[in-house]
Amino acid sequence: MRKLKRKHARLFWGLFWTFWGLEGAAWVLRLAGGERLLAAASWIAPLAFLPLAGAGLLWRFRLQCPNCRDRSRSGSVRLNPQKTDRCKSCGRPILFDDQAEE
Repeated sequence: MRKLKRKHARLFWGLFWTFWGLEGAAWVLRLAGGERLLAAASWIAPLAFLPLAGAGLLWRFRLQCPNCRDRSRSGSVRLNPQKTDRCKSCGRPILFDDQAEE
């Protein structure tokens, strides 16, 4: 049985939370006001979508069911090795490289 790489799930969550961190920083800069801060916020907000796009691509191409490769329905980004997801298409468990087979 093929397995996914846990490093891809960690990278997904890192990119996802980077997006929210940048969006939060832009929001704080907008609230703080000031012409220079508003200019910085206007650059940070659109650039924040780059990590989000990277996370989406990573999920779409690296974190889908390794058994049936059904990219439209089943993916896993779990960091807890104690829990597993099951594919919605083939029903097999989606395992990572640090998990034992059932």
